[in-house]
Amino acid sequence: MADRRLQVFHAVAKHLSFTKAAEALFMSQPAVTSQIRQFEEHLNTRLFDRGQGRITLTAAGQVALDYAERILALSEEMETRVGELTGAVSGPLQLGASTTIAEFVLPRI
Repeated sequence: MADRRLQVFHAVAKHLSFTKAAEALFMSQPAVTSQIRQFEEHLNTRLFDRGQGRITLTAAGQVALDYAERILALSEEMETRVGELTGAVSGPLQLGASTTIAEFVLPRI
């Protein structure tokens, strides 16, 4: 639910690569670059230093990353809590079973 630009910024900041972030987000690299440009314009500052094929976070970028992590965590927590209240809980489910049950009972379920 968090702003897509924030999610894209977080991915780029974590990977320190526009290309790797694009792959992780299933987006094109130009789309990621555009989202970052829009986010930087919105904040009226540069978030990354770009040069010689590498990127690093600026001081403003580091501050933005700290807030992005908190905002994204709170957004996920909100979705989980509201889902619990409405009965719409979703997510991965891991099951453990013996070989016999795993081979013969679980496939039918």
